[in-house]
Formats: sequence, C-alpha cells, structure tokens
Amino acid sequence: MVNHDCRECFEEKTATLKNPYCFSDCGLPNVLLVGIKYRVCKICGKKAADIPSVKNLMVALARAVVQGDAPLTGPEIRFLRKRLGYQSAELAGLAGVTPEQVSRWEHDRNRPEKSADKLIRMAYCQLSGDRELKEKFEKHIAVWLPAWARDGQLSEIRAKIRNREWETELVLA
Repeated sequence: MVNHDCRECFEEKTATLKNPYCFSDCGLPNVLLVGIKYRVCKICGKKAADIPSVKNLMVALARAVVQGDAPLTGPEIRFLRKRLGYQSAELAGLAGVTPEQVSRWEHDRNRPEKSADKLIRMAYCQLSGDRELKEKFEKHIAVWLPAWARDGQLSEIRAKIRNREWETELVLA
C-alpha cells in the first residue's frame, strides 16, 4: 500500500437518514449521526467527521441511554461510568458489587440485575450535574421504572443536529 495523505484525496459527504454516520468514537457502537458533514478517503476509506457541539451531543447521548427502555448494555454502562468520571471500583462500590462484576457487565459477559440497572441510571441522573436530566428524573421516576422493567433490545441511537442542538431517538430491535 502506498503512503498517502488522506486530506488530499477525500470525498465530502453529508450524513442522512438513509446514509448516517456511525459515531463509535463515543464508546457506544450504535450511535448514528444525521445532518453532519464528513469526509471519506478515496484510497483507504478512512472517515473523519465534523461534529458540532460534541459536548452537547455527549449529554444528549447520556440522556438517551438513561431514559431508554431496554436493559443497559456493557458499552452503555461503561459510557455512563466514564461520563461520571468514575473508575470501575467506584461504580462497584456504589452498586454494592465487586470491580470484577462491573468488568463483566461492561464486557457483556453478564447483565446487571434489574435493580443494579436502575441504580446505575438513577445514580447517573443524580451525579452527572445534568440539571435537566435530574429534574426530568424526579418528575418521571414513576413512569421510567415500570418502563425499564420491560424487556427489549436497543438496536441503535440516532442523533440528529438541528440548529446546533442534538436530538436523539432510540430504536428498539
């Protein structure tokens, strides 16, 4: 393979509903962005995106994960833990489990009990500093808890930028 500079041989594209941009760099494998510009190298296929308001996007993704109906996946647990700035041992202490158990959750070797799933979500709402999420949590806890009890599988999170604000949509399998 010949060395090349991707910046010299790229094609610019816009992510659409039919052809979204997969934003796996956030730590979640199922985040699809719409309405952003990205570039694809014509030689090696590498992609690079211009993602506006990344901080707001990460907040919106965390809100989508916390408010979802499906049980938390390993990548979602790791995403929320990292957003809080917690080490595995700190989350383990909060949930009353061992750090090894948190590792098993985060690597999808087993799922947390429903009570631990709810605790992780509630802890994120209270500890994240996201006032909107905390207020929503306090108002809607009676609605969220029964919804979390339903079984379902989250297949993807779609995020769309509109006027520099991110909107998310959860898509269940």
